[in-house]
Amino acid sequence: MGLLDRFRSKSEPATRSEQEEAIPSVSKQEPEPATEPESVPAPVPAAPSSEVDPNRPHLGEWLDLQFDEVSNHPDAIERIYAGTLDGISIRGVFTEEEVATGVLRAREHSKEFNDYGKQIFFGTAIVGADDDRADYYAAAPIINDRLDSLFDVDFVGRIGQVLSAVGAGRPASVPSEEGRGDYVPITIRFLPPDGGVMHAHTANEFCNAWGSYEHLREIARMWNSLSYFVVGQKPDTGGELVLYDLMWDDTPEDVRALPMSEERDALLERFGRTPIDLEVGDMILFTGGRIWHRVEPVFGTQERVTIGGFAALSQDEEQVYFWS
Repeated sequence: MGLLDRFRSKSEPATRSEQEEAIPSVSKQEPEPATEPESVPAPVPAAPSSEVDPNRPHLGEWLDLQFDEVSNHPDAIERIYAGTLDGISIRGVFTEEEVATGVLRAREHSKEFNDYGKQIFFGTAIVGADDDRADYYAAAPIINDRLDSLFDVDFVGRIGQVLSAVGAGRPASVPSEEGRGDYVPITIRFLPPDGGVMHAHTANEFCNAWGSYEHLREIARMWNSLSYFVVGQKPDTGGELVLYDLMWDDTPEDVRALPMSEERDALLERFGRTPIDLEVGDMILFTGGRIWHRVEPVFGTQERVTIGGFAALSQDEEQVYFWS
């Protein structure tokens, strides 16, 4: 039995194809006097609201826990969706040795890495996949087989254990698309020490627009979805995850109009920022869909290595999905 067997989705995917996040209600008003009908354009549907109080301090509440404390916070994922909790730092989910073993073995497959210059991936990711996901599903079985042999511990299983604990005991599963195959639960991301960087973004801007996410939008609550990763190796300098004091719903148009780039990063510097300090083996889970975030450039002799992906509640809220 491979690592994924216990965490594959056991239920049929939902059939809804549109995101059904709650839209704030509008109070009734007295009807206007009748007038001559006019031809007006149909209103453009508003994007789902995050329902976050815009007057609350940014950033909001953040939990810093030990691995054995996660079961004390079973409502954490629900709170993250509600906007009353921004994220969690979970200390000691893995030991340094457990993580280092997997990273070292992954390097043995360096010829298969996806090299994007400032980011190098072991594994395939739905981010940037073709709209029909054919390339993703062609690569996924190979990557999933590799994952079975990278770690001496049940790495994927432990991620599922954490997500289930903070998800009110819901089962945590890697999604499957009927007739297509399984998703990949994790990718290992290497940021090279010559300026490797991940520019500012939120998951809302691509999870709810790109064609490759069509199936995930049908089965999961992708608006304000979660990001997670485990630190595999810290660089000599830089590489900090920075969360900006800016939520997606409050984003100025000049920021939204730009792609991930240095230009966009520069615009975001006018907002406050909070670096998150993690050690090797620690895990982070946060509302990457809603909070603007980036990874600072990496310098020195060591790469920044993280192992992770994304997570979301299922549309029926009966389970937690995680994938990369």
